[in-house]
Amino acid sequence: PRASTALWSQLTAAGLTTGPMPGVTDSTTPWYVRVMLGIAGLIAAVFLLGFVGTGFLFVVRSAPISMVVGLMVVAAAFAIFRTAHHNDFAAMFALAVSLAGQLLFAYGLFRLSGGFRAAAFPFWVIAALQMVLVVVMPNTIHRTVSAYAGGLAFAYACGLSGAGFMAAGVTAMAIAALWLQEARCGSRHAVAIPMAYGLTLSFLQIEATSLFWFSMPAVLGARLGPAAWYWTGTMLTDAVFVVTAGVLFLRAGWTLREPQTLLALGALVALCIVSFQAPGITACLLIVLLWFSNRNRLLVGTGIAALALYMGGYYYLLHVTLLEKSTVLLVTGLVLLGARWSILNHVMPQEHADA
Repeated sequence: PRASTALWSQLTAAGLTTGPMPGVTDSTTPWYVRVMLGIAGLIAAVFLLGFVGTGFLFVVRSAPISMVVGLMVVAAAFAIFRTAHHNDFAAMFALAVSLAGQLLFAYGLFRLSGGFRAAAFPFWVIAALQMVLVVVMPNTIHRTVSAYAGGLAFAYACGLSGAGFMAAGVTAMAIAALWLQEARCGSRHAVAIPMAYGLTLSFLQIEATSLFWFSMPAVLGARLGPAAWYWTGTMLTDAVFVVTAGVLFLRAGWTLREPQTLLALGALVALCIVSFQAPGITACLLIVLLWFSNRNRLLVGTGIAALALYMGGYYYLLHVTLLEKSTVLLVTGLVLLGARWSILNHVMPQEHADA
């Protein structure tokens, strides 16, 4: 359409995009329909994998054959995606085929490695494979699922390697970079945004395990590192939270030397300090903060819902006394209210008066 061409020309002139205007890469199916199709694809993948296991026993009995056949099945799914265009049913079938192939590949990989508790190498391989699929597979649902699985595999790999504290911090940096650069993605938008959604979901799940004071790999039998490493991971996430806010301030035309910038950053640092024993709070607020740079209602809804679930789960933990939990939540709430009052009256008094 001419309107789209004119808009793309304006964006190119403003330096926000480069190259030719991308074509339509996916259908306009609502996101909730795509979620249902993704769940249906996962269920279909389980049945398809069961069919392969019962009908072709020689495949599952040999780890190398399982890996080779799994990659061949994934390649077949790629071919279906390329020819399906905007047919949702064909895309769901391709998704089921791809997931079945990935599960078959992972099964053979873990068998060669001695099990999923033996080493971190299989999880590194799976994480790398998922990132490749995010770029290669021309389907939004598949890219989101692959990014989510890749984020979790990365977390398990870090934990089994003795560096579990890196998982949340690195994932937070990745999603902050993706969401902050959404307007500049251009032709890479079809890859970057599903990746951002998938990594956001994996990030929230990684942070949710902090409710139990152990990392996700601990479920698989990984040894926990010193408590200092746990707090290091929390500090990395808090640093991403503060830096993201600083980037948004600079985009709004504020300088780092202005009193309003220092006051706002000081309020965020105080929030990180008082919620240090409940790191999921700043993680969820990071998701909400990124919404303000994108005006993404789905993203802010996810962040608020995760924050409510985290605070509810944190309040009912047994390893912290009721007095300690109440104190942390009370002080955090007071700091948030104080930060809001300071911002409305000292940082943005004109906007407050207009409202």
